[in-house]
Amino acid sequence: MPRLTLFPIFLLALLSAGTGRADVSEFTSYDECILESLKGVSSDVAANAIIASCRNKFPEAAALAAPAAAPEPPTEPASAAEPERVEPAEAAPEPKPATGPSRPLTPEELGKLKATLFGFTTKYTVTFENFNEGIAITEVTIAVWDDFDPRGLKKYTETMHIPPSASAKVTYEVIYMGDDQGWRWKVDSAKGAPLIN
Repeated sequence: MPRLTLFPIFLLALLSAGTGRADVSEFTSYDECILESLKGVSSDVAANAIIASCRNKFPEAAALAAPAAAPEPPTEPASAAEPERVEPAEAAPEPKPATGPSRPLTPEELGKLKATLFGFTTKYTVTFENFNEGIAITEVTIAVWDDFDPRGLKKYTETMHIPPSASAKVTYEVIYMGDDQGWRWKVDSAKGAPLIN
């Protein structure tokens, strides 16, 4: 027997097993319909079907039986003896360490900047980890190209502030129309600012 036919038969069996005694049309009030029909029902599916059926049979009474929103308790004025409660202020963000002017990173410093890329369509999110001591990363340029079209290399630059031993996610808007097979990217260059003690 097809599955689509089994579900209505199963639902009818649940309903008839739960009601057992009477049809919804035999009841004279919404309360009687609910109380009598739900006796012995242990299935949520059957209970919901019975409640819907009773609502359809007695719509006015069902609307009155719906639980009303509980009224809010009246607010009492604060007494003069009770001190006013002050909520703790949110912690202020840590100030960025003072830095000197930005300069291009040396090849050794660039090697201590780790990057992981997650690219989707034109939004490339790069997670940078700064393993340089005493240098905050302020700008990174990435290059994107296709091995099958080396002339199509494009560079994208974003500014940021990544202190030493910290990481940050930076999103680049990239225009790239190459072949996925030959797609490549790299950190092309970066700038950093030495921390001032």
